[in-house]
Amino acid sequence: MVRNMLLKFKFSNYRCFYDETVFDMTATAIKEHRYSLIEKNGVYILPISTIYGANASGKSSFFMAFDRMKAVIVDRFVAKEQSKGVTLPFSQPFIFSDKSQKEPTKYEVTVLINEYEYRYGFSCSNDTIISEYLYKRKISKNYTVEKMIFERNGTNVKIGTINKKLGNEIAYCASMVSDKILILTDIGLRDKEKEIAGLFKWFYFVDVILNMTQKNMSNSGFCERFIGDALSSVRLDDDIKSEFKKLVHEVDPNITDIISKEEIDAEGNTINIARTKHLADGKEKIISLSLESDGTNKWMFLSIVLLFSLHNGLPCFIDELDAQLHPLIIRKIVQMFTDKQLNPNGAQLIFSAHNIINLDSSDLRRDEIWFVEKNNHKSSLYSLADFDDGRIRSDLNYGKHYLSGRFGAVPFQE
Repeated sequence: MVRNMLLKFKFSNYRCFYDETVFDMTATAIKEHRYSLIEKNGVYILPISTIYGANASGKSSFFMAFDRMKAVIVDRFVAKEQSKGVTLPFSQPFIFSDKSQKEPTKYEVTVLINEYEYRYGFSCSNDTIISEYLYKRKISKNYTVEKMIFERNGTNVKIGTINKKLGNEIAYCASMVSDKILILTDIGLRDKEKEIAGLFKWFYFVDVILNMTQKNMSNSGFCERFIGDALSSVRLDDDIKSEFKKLVHEVDPNITDIISKEEIDAEGNTINIARTKHLADGKEKIISLSLESDGTNKWMFLSIVLLFSLHNGLPCFIDELDAQLHPLIIRKIVQMFTDKQLNPNGAQLIFSAHNIINLDSSDLRRDEIWFVEKNNHKSSLYSLADFDDGRIRSDLNYGKHYLSGRFGAVPFQE
């Protein structure tokens, strides 16, 4: 059952990406690995994409762009839930140009929700919403007319020809609109109208994990709390918990179980802490995660994130997926998303890596492989499928030719 899928992400004037950048998760006409594609009304969608590039080429900035778009939309909700303010700017324009500092940053996504494509975007400065829009159309391999739901310019809002309930909700939110708040955010916060509030929820539940080492996702203290909370949560499906333990055991057979224990922290609060179980000399040992390797801690954290995505049919963005993980684990992760039996709900994984194990025609389609290259401080994003000169065969050793500089996006180019 296909649920909610990313079809396209566009942005411009964000960090090292100045020109409009288009990331497309709809499949091209190439024939390899068609069994892994997810079909909806004749439209074929990619379950996975990976991004390669030299250090400082802009890979992380790509992930940060989507994360910033999400933050502008959902942080007000997070602030309300956590009773704290949000101070992140809306934008971080291209720094190596005086012109760009005066121009807006633009974000746009096209999302499949049920039977419809929703194309939503906005432009902004560091602290001001300049414009906002939302369109929809029936998803089909044949052309269908795109209908406007609303358009906003400053605080002026135009509502399309839509059903009365949705029109009234947009009109109500538009009557209170300010240049600091998106209409989509207000609709999502109110949750009175299910269709557009569903788009807000899509943004809220999409996982974006930035640089794994900088975020210390393999830190044992973080993992103990994160996994402990997950295993004790009634909101996390029991199937996910069971599959999580199975995945961890497959990578480290010495771990027979992972449990959550209640402990008291330094402030006297009751917290949930994860512990691993081992069997040694016929005796069960309960071990702190600080005694497990960084790679094991990271794999435990990632397993829960990836399984949540797979079970709920949601995209997951992960920067530097391969850090601290064995190459064969990366290959297994790719297979989790390209195997329809393991991914029946149309979940998607977008990740960056340096390890070239998956730069292989046996693992990925050409349109699932992307590169980021930087020239004169400006980054550009392109797909291996863009090399349409007939020289890129589907049986080519992509990794070997990438390292030789044939596709660009490597250091030491002459």
